[in-house]
Amino acid sequence: MLGAALIALVIVGAVRARNRVDPTDVSLDPALVAKVRNQYRKGDKVGAVKALRAATGLGLADAVRIVDKLGATAKPTPSKAASSKAASSNAGPVAAGGVPPISATIGPDHQDELRSLVAAGQQIEAIKMVRTLTGMGLKDAKEYVDRLPPR
Repeated sequence: MLGAALIALVIVGAVRARNRVDPTDVSLDPALVAKVRNQYRKGDKVGAVKALRAATGLGLADAVRIVDKLGATAKPTPSKAASSKAASSNAGPVAAGGVPPISATIGPDHQDELRSLVAAGQQIEAIKMVRTLTGMGLKDAKEYVDRLPPR
């Protein structure tokens, strides 16, 4: 009896493995990537996973991993406070190309908070804050935090 159950389990496992989509064989079209990133950015991770699974046939665990990676590479949307600061600072100095300099989008109150985070040894939190406020990539945000003048 135990032997028959074990054989049935092995057969079921083999059938499931054969029906699974290999995540290394999946190619994602740019429209799907944009849709997944947009849903992830809006906070709808479940919807992003469902869309990816429907389009590719991936298993749940593989789809979640891919959505997390796509979401991590998506630029975060600035918070309401950051966008209102950016809007109010547009009347200030403008860098080449008509884009306000980073210091114009990060107000003095945030500058002080960033400096105190760096002084407390919390560079990662400071980088996260810069990325949230500006939408910068990781490398640019790190460089910005590294260039902050000391308190």
